[in-house]
Amino acid sequence: MMKDCNNPKDGQFNSKDRLSDLPDSIRRRIVSYLDTKEAYRTSVLSKRWNQVCVTNPNLDFYRHKFTVEYIDARMQRYSKENLPITTLRLDHPATDLPLGCKVDEWLEIAVRNQVAEIVLERSLANYKLPRFLFCAKSLRILDIANVEMPYYEDVDLVSLELLLLSNVVLEERMLFHIVSSCLNLKDLRLSFCPAIKTLVIPRHSKLEYLYIDGDVPLDGGVILETSSLRSFMYNIQDENPWPIISNHGLLRNLRHLLVTCLSITAEALAELLLELTSLEKLVFIGCDMLTSIKISHTQLKHIGLYGCDNLLNVVIDVPNLKKFKFHGEIVPPLSITVNSGANCTIHVKTRYFDTDGFFILKKLLKGLNSCNVLKIMLDHEPFEFDHDGDDEEEESGNAELGPPCDIGELQLNLSYCEFSSSSVLAFLNGLFWTCRPTIISLRVKSGHHKLKVEPLLNKLADMVKCLEHPLKRIEVEETNNDSQYLDVQLRLCW
Repeated sequence: MMKDCNNPKDGQFNSKDRLSDLPDSIRRRIVSYLDTKEAYRTSVLSKRWNQVCVTNPNLDFYRHKFTVEYIDARMQRYSKENLPITTLRLDHPATDLPLGCKVDEWLEIAVRNQVAEIVLERSLANYKLPRFLFCAKSLRILDIANVEMPYYEDVDLVSLELLLLSNVVLEERMLFHIVSSCLNLKDLRLSFCPAIKTLVIPRHSKLEYLYIDGDVPLDGGVILETSSLRSFMYNIQDENPWPIISNHGLLRNLRHLLVTCLSITAEALAELLLELTSLEKLVFIGCDMLTSIKISHTQLKHIGLYGCDNLLNVVIDVPNLKKFKFHGEIVPPLSITVNSGANCTIHVKTRYFDTDGFFILKKLLKGLNSCNVLKIMLDHEPFEFDHDGDDEEEESGNAELGPPCDIGELQLNLSYCEFSSSSVLAFLNGLFWTCRPTIISLRVKSGHHKLKVEPLLNKLADMVKCLEHPLKRIEVEETNNDSQYLDVQLRLCW
C-alpha cells in the first residue's frame, strides 16, 4: 500500500511546491542576497524560481571569471526585456580581446535600466569612463578602480551618495566638478590617486565622510568650506602635516578622526582638539612626533594609539571614555594615565610583559572608575615577572598602587606567542597582581590548544591549591572550537 505523501501522519514531508507559492517580491528579495553564480545554482528549485533567478536585478560579474559572451547575453536580455538593474558589478572578463566598446555598451544598458550601484573592479587597463555614465540620474553608488576618468563638463549625478575612486587617473578639476555638482554626495573615498594635490569641499556640499588612503599627496591640503563633515580618515604612508584648511568652527561637527603618519606636535594636537568640540573617536597610527601628550575632551568616547613608538607620557582626561586601545611596547619610560569616570574597555597589544610593564598597566587601571573589559594580545613570550610582594613594590616606588583592580572580564589572545612552563606562572602572577577578573576569555589558534591553553589551566589549578594565592575556584564556562580559533571561557572565584 502506497503512503500518501501529503499525509504528515506517515512521517513524510508534504510534496507541495511551496517555493512556487511564494510571491515574486519575496523570491526576488531572497535572490538579491546571492551573487550571480549562486543565484543560478538555485534556479533548479522550480520553474517560477528559475524566472526570478534569470531576472535578478543584482548582476555580479566580478567574483568569478565569466566569459564576455555570457555577460553580453545577460545584458542584452535585460536590455531587450527592459528588466530593472539595481547593481552591476564587473570584473575583468575571461578574455584577452579589447573590451572597451563592450563595457561601454553594458554600462549604457545599466544606466538606461535605472541602475543604482556600479562597481568596476580591476576592470580594464587604459579604459576611459564614458560621458553618459556621469548623467546617470538613478546612480547612488559609484565604485571604480584602475580606470581613467576624463574631464566632462556635463555632470548630472543627482542621486549620487557614495563615490569610491581607487587608482583612478583623473584631473583635480573633474573631482571638484563632481563634488560641487553632486549635492547629495555624502561619502567620498580616494585611494592611490596621485594626481590629486588639492581637494576643495565647497560651502554647499553635504559631504559627511571623507576617506583618503594610499598615494594621495594633497600638497595643497583639503580646503574645507562646509561644516557638514562628520568623519575624516587620513591614511598616508609618509609623514604629512594636518591636511585640512578651514575657517574656525567648520570642524565643529566632526565626530570620528583617524590619521596615520601625521607630523603633529603635542601643542598642535591640543589646539586641534579645542576646535573638534563634537569629537567622539580619535585614532593615531604611526605618529612618531608625538612624545608627551595630554588629551582632554568632554565628548570623546574612543581613543586609539597604534604604533606611536616615541610616546613617553600619555595623560588622558576624558570623563566619558568607553574604550582605550594601545598597540605598542609597555616598557619604561612609557607612562600612561587614564582618568575616566565611565565604565571603560582597555585593549593592549604588545610583544611582551615584564615587571615594569605590569606596573604601567596597573597604574592605568587605577586611574579608571571601573574597567569592564581588559583585552591583552601578546606577540611573544612575556619576560619573567619578578614581583614578590610589598617590599618589591615599595622599592619600585609603586606602593601607592595598592591591591589588584577588580575588572569584569580579562580577554587574552595568545595566538601569537609561545609559553614556557616558567613564563606561564610568571605571567599569571603579574596579571593577578595587576587585576582580579571575574571572567577570563582565552583565544588561541586551534592547532595550539595543548601548547597554550593546557599549561595555563594547569598553573591556574595549582594556584587554587596553593594557600599563598587568593584564587579559590575555577569553572570552565564555555568552549567554542571553529576552524581557526579555540575560545575558552573561565569563571574565577576569589
